[in-house]
Amino acid sequence: MNSLQTIPVLIFATGLTVHSPHLRAAFSVPEIVSIAQASNNLPVVKSAGLSPDMDVPWSKPVKIIDPFEGEFVGVFDRNTLGSSLYHEGSKQIISLWTRSSIRVLVTINSARAESFFYTAGVVYPRPDYLKFVTTRKVTKLLIKVGQQVFKLDGSDGTFAVSKELATALKNAPDKNLDIRLLLEGGQTVDSKIGKGTVKAWQSVY
Repeated sequence: MNSLQTIPVLIFATGLTVHSPHLRAAFSVPEIVSIAQASNNLPVVKSAGLSPDMDVPWSKPVKIIDPFEGEFVGVFDRNTLGSSLYHEGSKQIISLWTRSSIRVLVTINSARAESFFYTAGVVYPRPDYLKFVTTRKVTKLLIKVGQQVFKLDGSDGTFAVSKELATALKNAPDKNLDIRLLLEGGQTVDSKIGKGTVKAWQSVY
């Protein structure tokens, strides 16, 4: 009788790869199974890594198939602070939101080098240029959802998602959402998550 009772659990488990203890603690097996089934029709991204020049569907639910972390659902977000990403001092905040964690990458454009060519007595700027980008370590993440402020401590730009935070993100109002990043060295960066990403959270959490 005991072996028969464990069969349904084994059937569910064989279709899943659960990599995070936070995910196991916050969500039951039926919830995870339904998410895995829903991910079958999503666009596929083959890495969970974040980089300044990455090319992914932004602010849309995607199925991530990472060679090191397995398969899971997430949404990538990007926001540029400054008149242009290529201007000196401008910042780019890239984040990945999944059921178990939030990952954040902050890049700062420190300088750029343009090239020119000379013809017929006139100097013309070339359309190509080099940009010099530095990344900054994010130590704390603050997320404001309605009147609630969630303060998260992270490691290497990764922050665990509790069940309480997942519920708040899933039910967040359909509008831009404020976040604050505390960088190593004490610098604070205020940014926003666009309402497209906020809406996509409903498919992730």
